[in-house]
Amino acid sequence: MELNKKAAYLQGLVDGLGVDESTKEGKIIKAMAALLGEMADAIAAMDEDLTQAYDQINDLSEELEDLEADLYEDDEDDEEPEEEEEDTEEDDNDDDIASEPFYEVACPNCGETVYVSEDDLDAGEANCAHCGVTFEVALEGEEDEAKDAPVQYEVTCPACGKTAVFEEDELLDGAPKCPNCGKPLDFEVTEE
Repeated sequence: MELNKKAAYLQGLVDGLGVDESTKEGKIIKAMAALLGEMADAIAAMDEDLTQAYDQINDLSEELEDLEADLYEDDEDDEEPEEEEEDTEEDDNDDDIASEPFYEVACPNCGETVYVSEDDLDAGEANCAHCGVTFEVALEGEEDEAKDAPVQYEVTCPACGKTAVFEEDELLDGAPKCPNCGKPLDFEVTEE
């Protein structure tokens, strides 16, 4: 017999006995019967929630088993390829490599090898698949060209208000003159 039915049965017995609620004992018996009914309802609701939770856990467990089976099935396929398929896969990979070059770079954070594409070089950064760190990348020639290029500064003439571009060497050799008005430029180079 379920708890709800048992509680209802006890409540019926109490009502059938004709317990007098004006006495202390009668009040206690009636209150206990009502409390038992409420407790039975609460336990029944918890049982229902628990059953739903178990059903959801079982569903998730089955889905997880399916995912694991798919995952391990793919791994098994990769480990034991047929010779003909292996040749075609290598040809496809060769075509991809020929169409888009990749460069091997050691990640500065974890030291693992990262393959960098032309798109990564254009963006100037790559993401390490091993540790997740994003780091700057550039071809050696590009870095050398940037280092060899002279540093340039824009200077605004206080007399005429026009801006001129000077290389660092020109500024360090002495007080340069404004190419527009010919007046000497008086300024201080400050580091930010």
